[in-house]
Amino acid sequence: MKKTLKNFKLTTLGACLTVALTTGALSTAVVAANNSDEVSVVQAAKVSLKQAVATASKEAAGSLVSAELDDNDSDAQNGNSVYELEFSNDTTSYEIKVDAMTGEIVTSETEQLDKEDIDDYKVQQQAKISMTDAIDIAEKQTNGHTLEIEFESDDDKMDHPTYYEVKVLKDNQIFELNIDAETGTVFENSIDDIDATPDMTAVEL
Repeated sequence: MKKTLKNFKLTTLGACLTVALTTGALSTAVVAANNSDEVSVVQAAKVSLKQAVATASKEAAGSLVSAELDDNDSDAQNGNSVYELEFSNDTTSYEIKVDAMTGEIVTSETEQLDKEDIDDYKVQQQAKISMTDAIDIAEKQTNGHTLEIEFESDDDKMDHPTYYEVKVLKDNQIFELNIDAETGTVFENSIDDIDATPDMTAVEL
């Protein structure tokens, strides 16, 4: 009887490990598929993020505070992807969406900043490296095209309390860079190879 129970436990454990490994592999595959979709969207776009920023800046007042490419936006036309761009001054936020295929402005909205937003804006304005500077640095470093950029303020990062998180596409690789907002130094750089086959040994149990 004890031997039977022991075999049952081993069989159950084996089944659990199989499920865990399978789940991990599926999760990795889903991430790869999502990244692959993102690559396809960018490669299809006829307008770069920098071109979209130049177009949107004519409509907005203030500085660029965030930018990203969205392939599933409710305001998109004809199934096109759009660049979501946000500009701010010390009172107002401008959210402008630019069609990634035509370069035309899809929507433009404004809203008053609350105190927290104003404080965040002031912190970013003190940075020596602007968001457009960070885009140039990231693209020069990778020779790719920027997909997304966001300003971060984190007191826990003592060496880099303010920085930009930048996502850049080069061929079939997505680079994720952290760029110091004071020095322009790239202090973190990771690469996600879209063509990479999921590695079963990398799955954590």
